[in-house]
Amino acid sequence: MKVNFRSTVFKTSLISMLLCLLAASAMAAQAAPKALTPTESYQFGTVLEGNDVIHDFVIQNTGDAALDIKDVRTG
Repeated sequence: MKVNFRSTVFKTSLISMLLCLLAASAMAAQAAPKALTPTESYQFGTVLEGNDVIHDFVIQNTGDAALDIKDVRTG
């Protein structure tokens, strides 16, 4: 029985790379941030022009990766 060494090495290398990619993608899929907000909006009611209004929104990260809040807009 004749074994082609190059073919065997190539197949082994290809299988190893695929397994590494699968493992890396599985690990990346597990670690993710998850924002938990008790309320998503707040109604200030009637506010006279020129008055400042303040409300604190509590955001809790219940995920297992860092939660980055980068873009906040008022409505």
